[in-house]
Amino acid sequence: MPFFSFQNKCRHCSILLSPDKIGISLRLNSILLLLTLFSVKTTAQFHLNGSARQISDRCFQLTPEQNSVVGSIWDTAKINLTESFDVNLDLFFGCKDADGADGIVFGFQPVSTSIGQVGEGMGFLGVSPSIGIAMDTYQNANRNDPAYDHMTIIKNGDINLGSANTLAGPISLGLNGNIEDCKSHNIRVKWDAVGKKLEVLIDCEPKLSYTGDIVNTIFNGDPNVFWGFTAATGGFNNRQEVCFRFTTLLDKPTRVNLCKGDTVRLQAYGGETYRWTPSAGLDNPSVSNPIARPDTTTTYTVVSKDKCGVEYTKDIRLVVNGDPILFDLGRDTALCQGQTLKLDASGLGARQFLWSNGAKDSVIYVKTDGTYSAILTRGNCSASDTIKAHFIAAPSVKLGNDTALCFYKKLILNVLTESATYRWQDGSTLAEYPVAFAGIYNVFVSNRCGLSFGSVVVDYKNCHSVYVPTAFSPNGDGVNDVFMIFDGTNVRQIKRFAVFDRWGSQVFSAMEFKPNDAAFGWNGEHRGQPLSADVYVWYAEIEFADGEILVKKGDVTLMR
Repeated sequence: MPFFSFQNKCRHCSILLSPDKIGISLRLNSILLLLTLFSVKTTAQFHLNGSARQISDRCFQLTPEQNSVVGSIWDTAKINLTESFDVNLDLFFGCKDADGADGIVFGFQPVSTSIGQVGEGMGFLGVSPSIGIAMDTYQNANRNDPAYDHMTIIKNGDINLGSANTLAGPISLGLNGNIEDCKSHNIRVKWDAVGKKLEVLIDCEPKLSYTGDIVNTIFNGDPNVFWGFTAATGGFNNRQEVCFRFTTLLDKPTRVNLCKGDTVRLQAYGGETYRWTPSAGLDNPSVSNPIARPDTTTTYTVVSKDKCGVEYTKDIRLVVNGDPILFDLGRDTALCQGQTLKLDASGLGARQFLWSNGAKDSVIYVKTDGTYSAILTRGNCSASDTIKAHFIAAPSVKLGNDTALCFYKKLILNVLTESATYRWQDGSTLAEYPVAFAGIYNVFVSNRCGLSFGSVVVDYKNCHSVYVPTAFSPNGDGVNDVFMIFDGTNVRQIKRFAVFDRWGSQVFSAMEFKPNDAAFGWNGEHRGQPLSADVYVWYAEIEFADGEILVKKGDVTLMR
């Protein structure tokens, strides 16, 4: 259904009209009437099944590029086939040709708004009673399909071409029988209820038609049917979409009540040219979106011509009645937590009040963050306004516990607080303070809601220190008998420890062990034989507690 929205010149007022409800939101200074002439209803009036999803205000994707899915959209309200209709839309069949499938059906049936199955039936197979315009993009030999993308008019969900249920067609679709060309194609379907003729035009050219008493011969005398679109994929797939331009099948609002002095922007879609009448009160009657300021009740008519030269007409009646309500809640505001904001809409002559939190009083009191709006009504005129309320917390400084850092580590003290100012011990006014030296760091943080103070002591230490003796005497006296690596808490493990003689020969090696463990130290022997007193070279790969792996080396004197 066309979608209307408009804003009242009574300052922040805006009203959205849909077929089943009126909603209010905020705008400034002008009324905006958005008249979408050649588009669809809201999603709530189409029933979506399977993989179908709405992708814009007028477009639906029936299937994604995925095997074995089915998607359909059906209008939840039945139409009467004793009345003529005209549907103008764009269909997209995907970008895959040889491995694309399966197609789209524009169907009419009284059964249900939840039908469809995957595969070659395009979501319409077996639906009975029904009539469908089947646009098939895959050639199924078992269904007697021709060797090209094709269109037929079928009844009772029978897609087996050549049967008694094939009412018209098949005819070729697209250039050289391929409509899966990554382009949208304009499809126009007309039903002449008097002449009992169903006609299909593709890209402005008449392509297929069927004349017959479908109400009596197909629907057993019942003219009331659901209408919609189905599509499916099987072992191959394509992205398949339908976009509405204009359809007489969908209800369209024709009347909007305004207040005196309202400025109105009209908006029509779907055409190549536009002509609005009367021109009085319009800033430009030849554009899709003229601005109107009617002094009196006026019916405006727009004639829109599409790319095929077809003209569509829509009327909109603007009823001018009532004085505006001047309503302003004020600017967005910030307060301290614990305070209360009073929002007052009294004294404006309104008879009804409706706040976004459900309150219906003229005054409400706000204590939490949020966007608050109100609708005021008096007679035929309504107005709305919105205000954002934000509550600021008093600062709370948390610098953490006193700490000792490794020499090479960096520390950033962060006291970022909303709407605050900062002053550190050295006069810095930044929210973040980089620590470079040991010392006492303190800061004052203040905002409109309070003042806070924090302090922390930072020290530095060597996190990569170990103790390795420079001499040892393996004489069995229990004192300094083993050459080993000692540590307090800095080392996670010794990944490798090796000792070499003065000629470079390795005389000892140990892998992956904890420090302070004599079982992984050198006892001065090589292959079970004591080595002579001398100076030896050692090498160690050490993984420290902070994850760093460093190489350390030196020499040690073996004493006998």
